[in-house]
This record gives sequence, structure tokens and C-alpha cells, in this order.
Amino acid sequence: MRIGDDVAWTQGTQRVVALNLAQPDAPPVVLEGTAAFVWEEIALEGPPDLEALVAGLAQTFEAPADVIRGDVEALVTVLRERALIED
Repeated sequence: MRIGDDVAWTQGTQRVVALNLAQPDAPPVVLEGTAAFVWEEIALEGPPDLEALVAGLAQTFEAPADVIRGDVEALVTVLRERALIED
């Protein structure tokens, strides 16, 4: 997983805003909290796989991996559908 080549993004405290420049009519995507953490992991740590993302979230937020896995999968699916990340 990696950030798409046509994606511009910025981050603030607990917030990431991303925009696919190849889709100028698409609204920006605002990610907050754990969703921003997932984005930062993809952007800063290189191409982690889904299991690495889940494990990182579970450790950082002290949550059971099996409980958060579905939410992480759903977020990654949305980011792929909006062409913000790619494999």
C-alpha cells in the first residue's frame, strides 16, 4: 500500500486532508483520529500490509486487533475506491 502519485495531502494535529488531483471534482477527504493514524502509517512507514496496520493500531490504541480489523479494512477500502492509496 502507498499513497497515490496524484494525491496531495496535508496533516495537522490529529487530522489529515487528502485530495486526488486527478479527480478535481472529487471533494477532499478528511481523516481524523485513528483514520489519520492509518494514513500516516501508510505515508511514513512505507507500504505496510493490512495486518501491519491492524497490529500498529492495536498496540498504539490498546485495542484488540480482532475488534478493530473490520474498521481498518473498511477504511482501506474507501481510500482505494477514492484512488487515494494503491497497491
